[in-house]
Formats: sequence, structure tokens, C-alpha cells
Amino acid sequence: MEKKTNEKINKKILQVVNLSPSESWIEKIVDIHPMKQITVASIIQVSVFGLMLFAFWINNKALWN
Repeated sequence: MEKKTNEKINKKILQVVNLSPSESWIEKIVDIHPMKQITVASIIQVSVFGLMLFAFWINNKALWN
């Protein structure tokens, strides 16, 4: 019993460290409408791009001031 609990805890820790979602969440993606998947992916992509531009701006300010 204790070994099973330790294995579950270790699996959860690895998921958090690797920033990977649980397997059940991955399996639910198939049930989501494709347009919703595209919308969510687009929002994430625009957000990451915005953060990247912000990082470039911060780096530019740090280097030239």
C-alpha cells in the first residue's frame, strides 16, 4: 500500500517538475471541439509572443542604459 502511494506521489512530482499535464487531461483533449483547440492554442501563442517581445524590450533597456 505504501509503495503504491509513493509511486503516485513520485509520478505527480515528476509531472509538476516537467510541467506536463496528467494523462486523463490529455485524453480529454480529443473530446474538445477543434475550433476551441485552435482558439486556445492561438491565445497561448500570442501570449508567448508578447512575453518574448517584452523580454526583448527589457533586455534592450538594460543594455543601452
